[in-house]
Amino acid sequence: MKFSVLHICDYAANYKGGFMNALEFLRKDLQKDNIEQIYLLPARALSTNAKNWIEDMRADGATVYVQTESFLKNIFLLRKIVKKHNVVKIFRHFNDIKMDIITRLFCPSIPVVRFFQCTYNAEGFSHKLRTVLYKNDVLLGVSNSVTEKAMKSFPGRDIDTLEHALSLDRLSKVDDFPQTDKVSCLAVGYNCRVKGTDLTFEVFKRIREKYDALLYVVVASHLEEFEAEIRNHFGEKPDWLTILPPTENIGTYYHNTDIILSPSRSEGALPFVVFEAMYCGSLAVVSDIPQQITDKVSSIRYFRSEDVDDYERVLSKAIDDVDKPETENERLTAKEEIVENYSMQVWSDKFKALI
Repeated sequence: MKFSVLHICDYAANYKGGFMNALEFLRKDLQKDNIEQIYLLPARALSTNAKNWIEDMRADGATVYVQTESFLKNIFLLRKIVKKHNVVKIFRHFNDIKMDIITRLFCPSIPVVRFFQCTYNAEGFSHKLRTVLYKNDVLLGVSNSVTEKAMKSFPGRDIDTLEHALSLDRLSKVDDFPQTDKVSCLAVGYNCRVKGTDLTFEVFKRIREKYDALLYVVVASHLEEFEAEIRNHFGEKPDWLTILPPTENIGTYYHNTDIILSPSRSEGALPFVVFEAMYCGSLAVVSDIPQQITDKVSSIRYFRSEDVDDYERVLSKAIDDVDKPETENERLTAKEEIVENYSMQVWSDKFKALI
């Protein structure tokens, strides 16, 4: 008898991104085993650009449901999905405590596998409630650092790690982009304090005295706040700094980047933007916070977190190395390691063992 698995995802970003692309790869992989994969997304997905990729997924054969704003109606919706599609296992992604309650109360006999997608904050009444709601669930972190924090938050629980996959195929989609013969660096994220973009600004003030380097920053939201941060550092935006909008074809930016920068002070999990850019040929300069340290990609260049002097030293060395012949071997090795450890098929095979 045909059965299904249900992914309840509190995810409504403007683009599918690596997260939904990985789940879509899994859906098609499961079809070979005659297993159907169903999605349940949050109500807000229909009020954002997420509605566009939802329709694209449906047109491609995916079964996608969207929650309502009503707690009561969502009870009936979940029960309808479970019965109609013969759901035998539920996978939970991101935090949605109302749906957690519904799942526990009205689907008590269905096994639940819960992914911690970012560092879990074990505080207040909501954490106490989750310790009850998650009591019988299988718990998994998406990176070693996330898993370690979850184990401290849920002492006595066995929590394993299943790192995310990279949607490598999508990185080959490249739009037109202004060409330059200067060394280009790319950073991502508007929150300068969290992402360490303020550190990058300080380092660029220094290295611009020696290198004619460019800085691109992808800003998906809060543009006014980011522009205010630029004025705070420079008075007015320097001509070597370009703000880039988000794009589904993110490979456009990666393929035109010499060095990917991730000077974050904190991260929820391993930031795959680093691996995606390295797969496309970038060198990587990254802060040594626990969430960003990995032994699976050997050529990441780490600097001491929040140490501007060390950041300058490591970035200067990377700029010097960009065009060296021996650096090409570094790029090729990084690409091989990323495919070996983070390809969709590798991840899908591990995921299927949970079903």
